[in-house]
Amino acid sequence: MDHTKKMLEITGSLIYPITVGESAFIHEGEGIRRTSTVLSMEKMSQSEIRFETRNTRYLLHMSSGMEASAV
Repeated sequence: MDHTKKMLEITGSLIYPITVGESAFIHEGEGIRRTSTVLSMEKMSQSEIRFETRNTRYLLHMSSGMEASAV
C-alpha cells in the first residue's frame, strides 16, 4: 500500500463486497460513502478490512452484525 496517501479509519457496513477495480460502497452513520476505484484489499480479521483506493488508504471496522465474510 502507498504510505503517502491519507489514511481514514471508518466504521460501517458494506453495501456490496469490496472488489478491486471498482468503487467501494460503505454505509456509515452519516450516510453512504462511495470511494474512488479500489486498488488493493486485505482482510485483517472478521471485523476489519484494509483497502486502498486511488486517493486514500482505509481501515474499515465492520459494524455489528456485518462480518468481513461479505468481502
